[in-house]
Amino acid sequence: MELPAFDLSRANTGFYLTTLDAKSLFPLCKVDRVATNSQEGFQRQLDSTRARRIAKYLEDRVIPGAIVLSTQPEHPATFNDSTGILTLSDTPGSLLVIDGQHRLYGAQLATEAEPALNVKLPICILTGLSLIDEVQYFIDINSTAKGVPKTLRIELTKFLVTQDSIDDIRLKLFRDLNSESDSALCGKLSAEQKGPGYLSHVPFEIAINKILSGDRLKDLDYPKKKALIKNYLAGIYNNLLEAGVPQKLTQSAFFQAIFRIFDKACDSALLFRGNFKPESFEYVFEAIHRINFEYHTGTNDDAINNLEKDLIDKLDIDKRAKLSDDLF
Repeated sequence: MELPAFDLSRANTGFYLTTLDAKSLFPLCKVDRVATNSQEGFQRQLDSTRARRIAKYLEDRVIPGAIVLSTQPEHPATFNDSTGILTLSDTPGSLLVIDGQHRLYGAQLATEAEPALNVKLPICILTGLSLIDEVQYFIDINSTAKGVPKTLRIELTKFLVTQDSIDDIRLKLFRDLNSESDSALCGKLSAEQKGPGYLSHVPFEIAINKILSGDRLKDLDYPKKKALIKNYLAGIYNNLLEAGVPQKLTQSAFFQAIFRIFDKACDSALLFRGNFKPESFEYVFEAIHRINFEYHTGTNDDAINNLEKDLIDKLDIDKRAKLSDDLF
């Protein structure tokens, strides 16, 4: 088989870039998996669900990442410098997959589902590698690649969301609450993972999405949604300041817990003060002073549940006591 290719060879390793359609490439490739070849296999098991997702993706998109293949000693490749032609064996299994087995299988599934579909794949051909070299390249490729942090992936959805959808509104809130000076979260939200003192998209999304779809906010226009959330956070933050723990506002577990009781706290603000002003929420959340934050550690769901329950218990005790005083 002859293919036009770019010769990028160096360091005593043949390195060629070319392309081939999935139908022609698939039978040439083999995958040595640990589960089926304990002596020489190094690939993970095929995730068929992932391969099917890739097949679906390829129906109307391309995947630009190259599949990395290694020629085997019994099936060497040759390259003609003058013509730029790479000659490969057309023997089935003559190319070993180092990286990209799911893309390869996904492309094959796509062409099986739609025979007229011509899926061309970029491929990187390495020649002259030993088994040790192949394993090392597999480890290097799969251990040094760094995934995009989830908080950045959420930030990038701003280019993809439908206008006025819950995701669109939440992203606007994230931006406005971080930039407007009268926001308790001004300068404290980050689309990157900056660490203590900053709240990322991940807990913000978990906390805010639920209330945006709830009855309290869904029929309000955006300015009123933002005003209510701002006032809510202001009342909480003022109590945190007085309690000497303002940093709690940007701690993931606390932030999620306070929005789990959003509807209850709003009902209390209306019952006791008749409005949603910051001072009304400050009154509702006076019970924060009763919380023993040393008891609440961790960020898992159990920790959030415990903090939510403690907040509810303290709010109820505090307000019943105030009602009792008013009555007598």
